[in-house]
Amino acid sequence: MTKIYLMTITKGNDEQDYEQLMNEKIFEKKSDLKEYLNKEGYLKESTYQYVKITEESIFVAEIQKIKLK
Repeated sequence: MTKIYLMTITKGNDEQDYEQLMNEKIFEKKSDLKEYLNKEGYLKESTYQYVKITEESIFVAEIQKIKLK
């Protein structure tokens, strides 16, 4: 069984609006995913959610672990 990690990034603002879908990425290894999140400046909020705060907006990365047979 193979696992992949699907990351969905949404962009929000101070009014808690997270409607705008920004990007989706697929990672084959958890280490590659963590390296990307660290490089981009995301901080861990919960088990499958990371947050990056900039002056203009808030980016939320949600991670889904998908098992393929």
